[in-house]
Amino acid sequence: MKLILIPPASDRLEDAFAVARILTHIGVPIRTAKKTVDGLVRGQKTFVEAPSVEDFDRLVRDLKKFGLELRCIRHRKIDVKALRDRLNVTQEDFAGRYGLDVTTVRNWEQGRTTPDGPAATLLQMIERDPEKAAELLTS
Repeated sequence: MKLILIPPASDRLEDAFAVARILTHIGVPIRTAKKTVDGLVRGQKTFVEAPSVEDFDRLVRDLKKFGLELRCIRHRKIDVKALRDRLNVTQEDFAGRYGLDVTTVRNWEQGRTTPDGPAATLLQMIERDPEKAAELLTS
């Protein structure tokens, strides 16, 4: 699970050690947890991969005790064929418009592979605002 941690509004993290301990309990490596906490202490929004979050709501509550706000980057499953049909474009046009390989688009549509990471994020952007996504990719 990809997490965004937003530092306290007071610009003062009360117990950096406790926050680092929470991060390591959800599978964040110690060095990464330290770098994340260091960023929060400096008032920076930080991003971290947490491989073993079992209870997201509890994690939100635990980090809120330290004034931290937590957000999660979640990828919804996108039906690529339905999206492309809604846009009324061919696989080739869809791939070209958004900088994708047409074979990749075919594989997604036929269920041979699943978009993940940046590809899933791009598809969510396309689903939300196809023209803006195309504009951003060509500017």
